Amino acid sequence: MVPAEDTERMTASLRIHGPRKQEKRRFDTMSASWTHGEDFTPQDRFERQPIVAGSGAFLFSGRLDYRDDLARALGIEAARAMTMPDSALAHAAWQKWGRDALLRIEGTWAFIALDTQRQALFAARAPLAAPPLVYHDTPGLFAIASAPKGLFALPAIPREVDEQHVADTLILNFEDAEQTYFRGVKALRSGHWLEVRRDRVECRQYYDIASLEPVRFANDDDYVDALDALLHDAVETAMRADRTPATTVSAGLDSSTVSVYALEALERGVHDLNDPLLGFTHVPGKDWDGRSFGKTRLGDESGPVKALAAMYPQFDVTFVPSEGLSLDHRLDEYIRMSDSPPYGWNNIHWGVEIARLTREAGRKVLLNGSSGNRTISMTNRYIYPELLRQGRWGEMHRLLRGLDIQQGMLKRYYRFVGEPLLPSFANKAIARLRRDQSGAGWQGFSAINPDYAAEMRVSERAADMGWDDSYSSLKSSRDLQMRMTFNGNREHGALHVLGMQGITGVQGRDPLGDRRITEYCLAIPPDQFMTPGTDRWLVRRLMKDRMPPEIVDMKVRGRQSADWHARFTKDIERHREEFEQAAKDPDMAHRFDIPRIRKIFETWPDKTPLDADDHPDYALAMVGIGRMVGMSRFIDWVDGKNR
Repeated sequence: MVPAEDTERMTASLRIHGPRKQEKRRFDTMSASWTHGEDFTPQDRFERQPIVAGSGAFLFSGRLDYRDDLARALGIEAARAMTMPDSALAHAAWQKWGRDALLRIEGTWAFIALDTQRQALFAARAPLAAPPLVYHDTPGLFAIASAPKGLFALPAIPREVDEQHVADTLILNFEDAEQTYFRGVKALRSGHWLEVRRDRVECRQYYDIASLEPVRFANDDDYVDALDALLHDAVETAMRADRTPATTVSAGLDSSTVSVYALEALERGVHDLNDPLLGFTHVPGKDWDGRSFGKTRLGDESGPVKALAAMYPQFDVTFVPSEGLSLDHRLDEYIRMSDSPPYGWNNIHWGVEIARLTREAGRKVLLNGSSGNRTISMTNRYIYPELLRQGRWGEMHRLLRGLDIQQGMLKRYYRFVGEPLLPSFANKAIARLRRDQSGAGWQGFSAINPDYAAEMRVSERAADMGWDDSYSSLKSSRDLQMRMTFNGNREHGALHVLGMQGITGVQGRDPLGDRRITEYCLAIPPDQFMTPGTDRWLVRRLMKDRMPPEIVDMKVRGRQSADWHARFTKDIERHREEFEQAAKDPDMAHRFDIPRIRKIFETWPDKTPLDADDHPDYALAMVGIGRMVGMSRFIDWVDGKNR
């Protein structure tokens, strides 16, 4: 018998994510808790869970896409489907098709199905992106929840940091995707199901993108036409909301493409034309010194976005400098909501500010193009080793010669052909000789204490997991696509998405990560992404008449949070004080390289450092300190300390 107080505690702990509605149900040796927060779609107002049918109960989290297609397949009339919440449609699919439903329901979803008669539990997450599900399994107790805090509501489950996972992620190795930051708590991976019975717990992958059939058309234009149709549907289904969503928009090809397709959907009547599309562009604050890391990187993306807005007068764009906000703006709330440390702090402040402006304008849904660089705008720079191995040397040379970069042919051959074929240790050694911390491995960018790193065997574990911290060993376009689509970093991102939604009340949606688009971009020939002189060729062809040349022909890329140095400098004494407090903690001093970080504070540069000439530890200053602050605050929160 599940104690009533345990069910009550779990429900109460998850109320932070669902303050508007809470329900709970006990079934002798099983129980279910459900909470509901904001209504993000017109059907959300009808949500009421758990869904109880016969001897079973069903709990659903997330959002369905292509609901009309699913309703037709289920034989549900359109009028009835309009008033069915996503949970009811997903439950109908589960009842009709069982496990076959996992590949027939699309969107970002997760569900748990209880069979009280058979004393069994079944859980699954969507193939590519899904709300989190975490679980704890010990003899006599199995618990699963949408956030770790739901598990720790049970007295039998202690809240303790997993030291190995902390060490791995301090060098950005997220490849142990099933492990969370807590001991005894595992994450169910996307594209996997989990079945629990009295005598066993079984977890299996049900989605395998390697089984995709290649897509081949007679001519190049057909690939563009097919992508156009897919984007038309993906953006439209992502716009399901009570009011017209807003978009984040930058000078890049991805978010601007989403914005244009959203504008076209408005013209088709998807939402009221009197409720215009709002766009929000992050720009540096007034104290920025005009410098941005990375050659040819654009720190202020407002110019190209203004050209896009001029082309579409109905697009209402706001430029967001986030004046007065520190790098750690709402960082502690973010940690509490996501039950995890952030990847870094440079982008949280402006992400939260854009969400605030979105809510202020009466919108709750914010579209983005974060998956574009692994789908529609994928670079094909890794095609060269592939062409070399295939003996297509003439084609390889023609593509290299056509690159629009200021480099001689010898350097092009080294950079694009030779470097990916070298072992990672060689590339890291070369990077160190060149004083290039970004390619020198974790020693260049991580704040981890070398002794702690050796004790936790982070380098050996990274090698065993096939993770290359020099980011130089990709040998084909397919390799790049697969690594960007299926990696531990994306898996851990589910809790971060939950956390950001929790503190802002805004739901982010990524149409370019749509399963149909992802599968299409993996199935077409790699040469569709590049032609001599033009990388990201597929999306450039698609948008050539829909976007201004300032975006569609732009060769540089944007740099988010180019003003990080100015924001840190403004609060440097406060950050130094926090660092010194952490340094007094023996456990923190064991985890982090205190002398190295202290030296950065003592030699803080007066301008944004771009390379080792500006500051010998520029990478650690730019990203490592922020990751240390996020991790140390997370650990203090878990341990119940209040600095």
